[in-house]
Amino acid sequence: MSKSAHIAILTVILLLAAGTRILHITQQSLWIDEGITYFNIQSPDLIRTLAQTDVHPPLYFALLKGWIGLAGGSVLSMRMFSALFSILAVALVVPLAKIINREQPWFRHPSVPILAALMLMLSDPDVVLAQDVRMYTLRTVLVILSMISYLRWTRRMTAWRAVLWILPSVAMLYTQYQSGYILVVQGLHALLFLRGKVRRNAVAILFLIGALFLPWALGVAVDQRNNDFGIQAALPSNWTTMTQILQKYLSSQWGLMFALLLLGTVMLVPGRGLRWRPSGPTFILVTWLAFTLIISFILNLAYPVVLAPHRLLLISPAIALLIARGLRNIRSPERLVLVGAIAVFGLAVVDDYYPKEPWDQMAASATQYSLPGDMALLELYRGDNPVTYYLDWNTDHTLEVESLRKWREYTPEDYPQGLIDILNQHDTVWFFHWSPDLTGFDLLAQTGHVQTALLTTDHIGNALNVYRYDRLPETPVITYENDMTLRNDLVDAADMRVDLWWSSPEPLSFDYTTSVFLLDASGQLVAQSDSFPFENRRPTSGWQPGEVVYDPHALTPKELPPGEYTVAVQIYTYQDGVRVLTDDGEQWATIGTLTVGG
Repeated sequence: MSKSAHIAILTVILLLAAGTRILHITQQSLWIDEGITYFNIQSPDLIRTLAQTDVHPPLYFALLKGWIGLAGGSVLSMRMFSALFSILAVALVVPLAKIINREQPWFRHPSVPILAALMLMLSDPDVVLAQDVRMYTLRTVLVILSMISYLRWTRRMTAWRAVLWILPSVAMLYTQYQSGYILVVQGLHALLFLRGKVRRNAVAILFLIGALFLPWALGVAVDQRNNDFGIQAALPSNWTTMTQILQKYLSSQWGLMFALLLLGTVMLVPGRGLRWRPSGPTFILVTWLAFTLIISFILNLAYPVVLAPHRLLLISPAIALLIARGLRNIRSPERLVLVGAIAVFGLAVVDDYYPKEPWDQMAASATQYSLPGDMALLELYRGDNPVTYYLDWNTDHTLEVESLRKWREYTPEDYPQGLIDILNQHDTVWFFHWSPDLTGFDLLAQTGHVQTALLTTDHIGNALNVYRYDRLPETPVITYENDMTLRNDLVDAADMRVDLWWSSPEPLSFDYTTSVFLLDASGQLVAQSDSFPFENRRPTSGWQPGEVVYDPHALTPKELPPGEYTVAVQIYTYQDGVRVLTDDGEQWATIGTLTVGG
């Protein structure tokens, strides 16, 4: 294969890696772990926040915080940070394949690095986590760099190469604790395959890497064991789990891919048959994979969060390299057909996918109606973090956000009175609820808030509910002859919207239309909004006696000449257009004015 052809193929693979990792990158909402990332980087004291509430080291969060300062805090920007590292990992597996196979001429074939890059590009877990605002793709890059630098150093010991080995190795420890598995793999390789001064120096450098991590390990990491590990995403330590993880990383073609992986541990040289010996490169790859799985299996017994598929992403480069070596052992014509089939299947089929809770839709259902001075109260367990992100990012006005979980966990000495005091400062509260805990409803009842609306977002048959609660004046604004009462009104000139609150002491047999309209100084109709209450969602025939119904009206047209306009309300039956009179005998009632411009 010519050099230009080699470069062209690698370019195509990298373009495909970019495409698979960027395509639909914002399609799903931030999920719980991504929300935790957002919570951490919003803290003015990142180290203290991680020490008190998290179980991860600081490097990824610090880098992401800097990235957001440059590229912004949109979902696209934050996820692109991970995607770029994932694409870089595909590129870096090429030099890793070259250096790790240098001792074995059979695997020095130029097809092996290309095949390794192809396998890593197709890896579904790598694609999924490339679209995740977490540290796993950064860790993959650092793991690859550490292994490349270690192998380069073993071939020629220089101070500069030692530095290049130390830097990514320390960085990966400060990114995610399970990165330490790779240092153990390097240590075992050094003890078994290096000799004399090279072995001694390798062990010394590994101890130095550990020493550079020691301040964080003793100062923070030890105490993080007592922090809440969050959602228990880990699987139980049993044989079924191990097979599930291998299937996840080997795709639904796991039988074929596992056979290729095993084939990658031996050499099938034409004319010489099968050859196997415990060579250093093979040892590194097998130990990289097996040690990570075995130690994670054992640690998971004590800390049941370790054996989670996403936390094991550091095995994907080893899997890609072993499969590439296995493909090298197949004759060229058959290998080409097999690689083509694997590539087509891998690009066409998604094996590692799960729908995330639509926190973005849940937040948007409320923010489209919220106004400055409103409050959001969250009872969503750790879903409170991604919802907070969307409330912060997608709301162009101040919306105070309070999480019941965080009050209970972080300031129990002030709960619930401190939260009640805050609730009393807001007439409108949006209560986000997806939990068996009903305490929030009791607190809102204590502060005199009344439920006036319910907005539901479906998640695989589960209802993610947002309740609107309002405090209403004792005296109604208008009463009507059909027993309907206008309990309150609010004119929002900025959004050209008028909010109404209705109730009726008795059931209503008809579906009445509520109408809000604007009159100019000459009494001419200039804007209007007519519908069943709450944008046709709450027809009056379905009201319960005494309940209060929120009824927003967005006026059209939204653009009017500067001036002061009269805001009026009327009720009628749309079938015949007959108006319902107020108790004062009026066909419509003025509720205020709306000023445009000036």
